[in-house]
Amino acid sequence: MRKLWFIFGATFFFLTVAVFFPFYLLIFLVLGKRAVRPLIWCSHKVVSRIVLGLMLIRLRVHGRELVDNQQNYILVANHQAMLDILCCAIASPFLFKFLAKKELTKLPLFGYIVRWFCVVVDRKNAASRKESFENMKAALAENFSVFIAPEGTRNQMDEPLQKFYDGAFRLAIETQKPLLVLTLVNPGKLNNPRKKLDLSPGVVDCYFDKPIETVGMGLEDVPKVEEQVRQLMLKHLTLTDSNVRVR
Repeated sequence: MRKLWFIFGATFFFLTVAVFFPFYLLIFLVLGKRAVRPLIWCSHKVVSRIVLGLMLIRLRVHGRELVDNQQNYILVANHQAMLDILCCAIASPFLFKFLAKKELTKLPLFGYIVRWFCVVVDRKNAASRKESFENMKAALAENFSVFIAPEGTRNQMDEPLQKFYDGAFRLAIETQKPLLVLTLVNPGKLNNPRKKLDLSPGVVDCYFDKPIETVGMGLEDVPKVEEQVRQLMLKHLTLTDSNVRVR
């Protein structure tokens, strides 16, 4: 049944993208770069909700009151499943561009959206990594937040977290932007990263912690901040709290 539900879910996803794509294209052709912000809003707050709703996946958001809607952040989250970006988009009260691997641009239709609204990186190419770092700084200057999964890829290990890459922490310190930690609990149980066709209805808990200020920090503080983020995530990955509102 989980394999069948994955097929249904993937069909829902691509049909939703196909329905919205012509409108996106038309608006983008008419407005150009001015269309980016409203279309990202539509992707985060409308399309993502429709897709997860059709999959019968609900979010329970904790700590959203700790987030300043007018501030832009370096948003970091653990990475368990393909559902993660949809969960982050719905849970976050602000708009962000996320660091997307080049492989996502090859997906039908969705690949164009990735090129338009994300910072794309070829992780095997040093020049691409450097360019993506500068593009994320540019996104922050445009008052977007930036979302990076410091694990780099979905966690298929028995441990709750993989080794972190330091890019998100270096970016936060270099730009003096606050780090906002979002911990996703349960997406890996609904969409097992070790299986190719796996999906189940259910609930994902999303935990925000108080932002970590980086003003006055230097690059020598990267290991300390990285460990602080790891400990915040581990705290939530070992608990379950059902006494919150469903979004």
